[in-house]
Amino acid sequence: IAQRLDLSQVTRAEFINAMVHLYRGELGEATAWRSRIDTTSHWAVVLSATALSFVFSDNSSERHVLVPIITLFCTFLMLMEARRYRFFDIWRSRARMIEINLYRPLLDGSSASMPDWAETLAHDMEWPHFHMPWWEALGRRLRRSYQWIYAILLGSWVVALMSHPTPSTSLVEIVGRASIGPFSGQVVIAGMLLFYGSLVALGVYSYWYSHIKKSLPAGHPGRLSAVHHEEA
Repeated sequence: IAQRLDLSQVTRAEFINAMVHLYRGELGEATAWRSRIDTTSHWAVVLSATALSFVFSDNSSERHVLVPIITLFCTFLMLMEARRYRFFDIWRSRARMIEINLYRPLLDGSSASMPDWAETLAHDMEWPHFHMPWWEALGRRLRRSYQWIYAILLGSWVVALMSHPTPSTSLVEIVGRASIGPFSGQVVIAGMLLFYGSLVALGVYSYWYSHIKKSLPAGHPGRLSAVHHEEA
């Protein structure tokens, strides 16, 4: 039946009806992936808050160990969320493509912003591609949500080192308290500085790429066109 189906005689009404159902499907996929993104963010917040409650209620001399561990868990969640954000961007870009080039002309009588939008959308549906590089998705999630989580974790770690078991402002003593098992305080602090320095570099570059270089916003239909032209 599919082989005998002739789509060359599709009327305008039939085309619009098909695009309505397609738009609803793309919007549903985008909504589903959006909820998955929120799930990882919520888990990162809950995990951090729970861990910090133990850090500041425990009398153990090495209670600060929990903070670097939770920082690694939050990083794993951020990596997972960046992957989900890339999938979300696929469906959102398609929905925006239909909104801008079909629904807007229907409403105001203007012409489509992208004359070849149907061909571009068809190509993307034939073989879906990510419209956003991995590092950009990671940088966006860092700037939107995780920068505040990391800032709170870092501040709590410093406070824990300075206040337990007794208050101290001596840098040598604070560095000594940062030791974890076989790792000296200098090694642990150097690792944390390297990790947070990488986060700052990613956040600054991501901000520059989005706001200074003026790259296409996330979900912009032009991202589909760019991928299509690169492969063509």
